[in-house]
Amino acid sequence: GIRRRTSVASGKDVPESLAVGRALQAMKRADVVALVIDAEEGASQQDFVLAERAANQEGCALVLVVNKWDKIDKDSYSMNEYTKTLRSKLRVFEWASVVYTSALTGQRIQKVLQAGSEAAVHHRKRLSTATLNAVVSEASLWKSPPSKAGRKGKIYYVTQASTRPPTFVFFVNDPKLFPETYRRYMERALRENI
Repeated sequence: GIRRRTSVASGKDVPESLAVGRALQAMKRADVVALVIDAEEGASQQDFVLAERAANQEGCALVLVVNKWDKIDKDSYSMNEYTKTLRSKLRVFEWASVVYTSALTGQRIQKVLQAGSEAAVHHRKRLSTATLNAVVSEASLWKSPPSKAGRKGKIYYVTQASTRPPTFVFFVNDPKLFPETYRRYMERALRENI
């Protein structure tokens, strides 16, 4: 586990800083990362940084594990409300599955392994160019590519370059015509429709 940087730095605990280094090295070797979030504290900036490192830099599949769920006062809407709050704080990772657990009681621990297994399957998934082009074509009909200075962006076709993480290559007339917002829109369309 990785505690907050201030806790590690102020503690002058050499074994703990070595453990943090090993945890980050393990993230490089992993296919799936289970990011454990304290239910009482909620998602922090460090959780966001670790999720970003796991998914974007290391290319791992991601499962969000909310631990200490037994300590939360619950009603019939608690889980949905907590998920909504969690996804708003970690909005770039809204695609990651969320599992609510209690390590103390062992509640839903097996679901972490199931969610990790499912995430690994999606992470290794290979898609045909025809399927990708159909999804991108439909997404382009809903929201057409932007235009700049009288030039309209055109997507010729899409293909999957690799898996782990799934990487897609878009062949377009001019990459500068596609801002980051449109790229995120296409990424979301691919995630939701495949």
